[in-house]
Amino acid sequence: MRIKRVEQFNDDGGSYFMETKDIQLFLAIARIGSLSRTAEQLFMSQSTVTTRLQRLEHAVGYTLFDRRPDGVKLTVNGERFLQLAERMTAIETKMTQPVTASEPILRVMSGRAFVSTDVPACLSRMLKHENVRLEVRMGLYDEMKDALLADQVDFCFMGEPIYHPHIRLLEFEPDVIDLIVPKGHYWTHDFPGIRGLHHAPFIAFARDDAPFRKRVMGLLAKVGVYPKVRMELDSIDGIKAMVGHGLGVSCLPRRTLHDAEEKGYVRIPLSDPAWVRPTFLIYRENLESDPIAERFIRVVTNHYEQTKQN
Repeated sequence: MRIKRVEQFNDDGGSYFMETKDIQLFLAIARIGSLSRTAEQLFMSQSTVTTRLQRLEHAVGYTLFDRRPDGVKLTVNGERFLQLAERMTAIETKMTQPVTASEPILRVMSGRAFVSTDVPACLSRMLKHENVRLEVRMGLYDEMKDALLADQVDFCFMGEPIYHPHIRLLEFEPDVIDLIVPKGHYWTHDFPGIRGLHHAPFIAFARDDAPFRKRVMGLLAKVGVYPKVRMELDSIDGIKAMVGHGLGVSCLPRRTLHDAEEKGYVRIPLSDPAWVRPTFLIYRENLESDPIAERFIRVVTNHYEQTKQN
């Protein structure tokens, strides 16, 4: 079963329908803050986005956004509707994904840097304590944020924070960011410092608006370095393979750099305390009293405490 529309009634006794797909569109507009960018990201025309928003505003009987030259901003009524819309979406998700009491589900989503290191270690420990069915997904920052707010996942391992009144953050020891170069590269013997990256062919992680890439490029820009990006990949393993074959250099989180010998690259520490990437476990506030969630939080906390000691 999937809820498609909610019937409303006018003062004159007439009826009309609130489409749940319009509510999902409203959530996207609220997150992105622009009708045009929402249309672009959802592969829709701007006129369609505008029409469906107007239809939703007519259904609820009030304006949800203030239109501005630089985008849109939630009205007071829009802020209230946002909370209700998130709840409605969460309820619909739960209705279509029933869980049996005998086998609870732990839903985890992770960025690519965590999925090959911390996530499997934590899930392995969790299964030693609890009989749960695991649902694991991988995604980029915006995908994880949307999944959390829509209650499609329980926990996210992330390298950047999410600030939202219904989201909780647990921050752990940050991960150092290292430079990696091909095995045999002259920098392994005579590294000129971070300014040397100005002329080096650089292999960047993900698209240019991805949080980790923005962090690396921002740190480089602070010292006046603007590397020539030869290619961009959304796979950390792919980047390491490209570097190992001499196609460029890159900067990656240290926890992912456990296969240097196998992939043919060398790790060079940058010796700057600013070169770190935060580590967060992020979840919705409604999980704070859930026993399975409490157990998982303890497991993750213990994992990072041991990682810090090592």
